[in-house]
Amino acid sequence: MIDKTVVKAAKNVVESGEGVARNIWLAGLGLYSRTLEEAQQINEKTTTAFDELVERGKEVEIEAKECIGKNAEKATDEVEAGMNDLFYRLSGVDREKLERMDDKIDKLTEAVEKLAEVQ
Repeated sequence: MIDKTVVKAAKNVVESGEGVARNIWLAGLGLYSRTLEEAQQINEKTTTAFDELVERGKEVEIEAKECIGKNAEKATDEVEAGMNDLFYRLSGVDREKLERMDDKIDKLTEAVEKLAEVQ
């Protein structure tokens, strides 16, 4: 009887050990599966967040370009006005008047060249 009891106890220990080992194995597989799913979810969230940030960045870029364009145009106008004012103070000649004179000189030069060709 003792032999049968010892054998039976040994079988119970082996079977329970196999059950524990199998449960540990299954728990490991479950952990792997859960980790993989969570990683995929995080990847999807990250991709979505990145895409949203890119879209927001495009909007900000458009606004920034418009703002820079307006400021650059304004700065150019201010610099040009300052240069015209400085030129007028130094020479006493208005820049617009000088440009009109330049146009007239160009027309006169063309007319003289045409007269020279005719003769």
